[in-house]
Amino acid sequence: MAQFQSYPEMTPVPAPMDVSWIHRSILECLLDGIVISDQSGIITNVNQTAVSLLGGVAETIIGQPIIDLLPRLPLLAPTGSESANTRMEVNGRILQAQVNLIYDEAGAAQGTVAILRDVSAQDQAQRAKDNFLTTVSHELRTPLTAIKGYTELLAGGAGGSLSDDQKMFTNTILRNVARMVHLINSLIFASSLKSGRLEHTADYADLAQLIQQICREQQPAAAEHGLQIHLNLDPDLRPIQADSIHMATILEELITNAIKYNRPGGHVRVKAILQDAPDEVGFVAVTVSDDGIGIDDADRPHVFEEFFRPDGKDRQIQARGMGMGLAIVRALVEAYNGRIWFESTPDQGSSFTFIIPAHQPKGFSLLTAPTD
Repeated sequence: MAQFQSYPEMTPVPAPMDVSWIHRSILECLLDGIVISDQSGIITNVNQTAVSLLGGVAETIIGQPIIDLLPRLPLLAPTGSESANTRMEVNGRILQAQVNLIYDEAGAAQGTVAILRDVSAQDQAQRAKDNFLTTVSHELRTPLTAIKGYTELLAGGAGGSLSDDQKMFTNTILRNVARMVHLINSLIFASSLKSGRLEHTADYADLAQLIQQICREQQPAAAEHGLQIHLNLDPDLRPIQADSIHMATILEELITNAIKYNRPGGHVRVKAILQDAPDEVGFVAVTVSDDGIGIDDADRPHVFEEFFRPDGKDRQIQARGMGMGLAIVRALVEAYNGRIWFESTPDQGSSFTFIIPAHQPKGFSLLTAPTD
């Protein structure tokens, strides 16, 4: 009797997948809005979430310049970075946008993908907190002004001559009142900045002059700790379109921190250069570095957060304030379409760099949203 060999049942070969359909399905499953643009900045693809966030229909969005729909997309990204983040108001919503470059297999940039997330609820909660802090700050400033005024009268002998101990007491009161007033003013300043209520002049700021002035003012504090301040200012550096007071606030905070967190006998280096761009807009880059205590790896993600104070005995001895300075600096830099970042090695020092366009886009206004 013939023996027959059995073979396993053949599995049918699947038909080729429609990859474009797969990609479309993935895009539509995402809860975040996706806007894809080509090298020229023209939108080539969007998902339904993005259409809902931007308003309109896909057919009217595709083919438009992405900067027309999202005018506050980051103009500049940190050196070596492939993405940048910002917040903007679109159709009454607060959107958080992350922009990433798209590369081909050869490593050439082919366009961008913007990821949009509706953070209106978080923004509303943040604004409520900011309004509360602003109200409390204003209420505290009134009695502090009275305390300061009457203490100055006592110190000046308006109530009679003071003994040495009484003078020491009044000086202590004045010193602490001045510190509290500074902290309260920082809170009010930060709240005004984030809410877009901060006034600014449509003038130009001379960064080279501001840097030299601030370094002269900080020279006594540096000399007290045996620090040396070194300036490296580009001779081609020209004024940029920004409010001088805001630029001075940024520079003073960074230079003061470089002194405050430095080591005795260390160095503070301030470098400012002009970097021209192909479109002739160009931007300035300012770096403030020190030889100080550096930033621990665990603290790096929180450096620009409000009220952040690094743990560590050494830092607590040297540091003052309540952790608002760098948060204000980042908000101001980003309000002028700039970017700020830092490099740091524990026990070796830190280097903070910010870049700001020399000229702002037409119709620019100082409108910011809360930072993360």
